[in-house]
Amino acid sequence: MNGLSDFEMIVLILAAVFGIFGFFRPEILLELQKRVNSLIGVEYEYSGRTVIVVRLAMIFMVLLILFLVFFYSAEAVRAHIPLDTEGPATRAQPIMIEDHKISWAAYNRLEQPGDVNYYRFEAGAGEEIYVSMMVPHLERLKDYSPDYALIGPGLEDDMAGLDEAEIRSRLDIEEGEGARVKRYTGPLGEEADTFFEHFTRTEYWRRQESTITAPETGTYFVAVFSGAEQTGKYVLAVGREERWGIGDIVRMPKIWWDVRMFMEEENSTYIFTGILAAAGAYLVFRLLR
Repeated sequence: MNGLSDFEMIVLILAAVFGIFGFFRPEILLELQKRVNSLIGVEYEYSGRTVIVVRLAMIFMVLLILFLVFFYSAEAVRAHIPLDTEGPATRAQPIMIEDHKISWAAYNRLEQPGDVNYYRFEAGAGEEIYVSMMVPHLERLKDYSPDYALIGPGLEDDMAGLDEAEIRSRLDIEEGEGARVKRYTGPLGEEADTFFEHFTRTEYWRRQESTITAPETGTYFVAVFSGAEQTGKYVLAVGREERWGIGDIVRMPKIWWDVRMFMEEENSTYIFTGILAAAGAYLVFRLLR
């Protein structure tokens, strides 16, 4: 399922507004139809029963539109659950991941050269640890590619070609822990692969991903940094299982808003929510009259 295009969504919104208007003011629709009939030479006398039929038709149309919107937006429950990234994101105060097997996404950024963001989770021996990196599809980030390292007990060191002494001085790696660095080595700019997320209508450049089997049971960290001293926004994904709870579904409007703000889609977001607010205000106004 590819979801609804922006044009299709706008058409559905306008149709829903038309349906709500037609329910409360069917006489206007009937008057328009009467004028059309007169132009084509058809005579037809409307009755109170006709008004009821029009209102029922408008209700059906609005319900059909709502069904289509929710049906296609069901793709949202197959998306990543956003992590709370408001914390310091240091090794001492990392961003916590409750279950690394569930699909999470951290919408975060490296503010300064040398910054490192830490994400912590527990994993059992033999469990698959999946991590991937994306960056927002913004012109200034087309050559941006942050690195990440999986840090944990029993891991064999792999610095991905970076200087080991420099990595150990930058990352907080404790005794008994190993670190596996993952860097992006594919094409940058417009040649890089992209990913379009249908629920939030946002686009990203794909970067590196990795799947590692946890060698031991214990505490693991994903540390996001830039060996090239780059700064900017990124989206770190951890886990594959798409498992949304009731609370996550209830938060969908806020998730939609927050992600679009992060992706700098302010203007289209304001227009879209403005249309919805106007339609809702009109509906409430008509109900209270």
